[in-house]
Amino acid sequence: MRTEETIRDRIEALQDEYDRHDPPSTEMEDEAEVAILRAIEELEWVLDEREAEDGFTT
Repeated sequence: MRTEETIRDRIEALQDEYDRHDPPSTEMEDEAEVAILRAIEELEWVLDEREAEDGFTT
């Protein structure tokens, strides 16, 4: 499993990639933008879920 730091670095890299292609000028870039935004959203969700689990005690 990847570390939180690795995941956060990946989010930052994806955001940089997104910024380089904003606004998209071709259909392919538009599709890539959607994929990047979905990946960022999923990674952030995973981190939030992981943080919630770490705080839960029984």
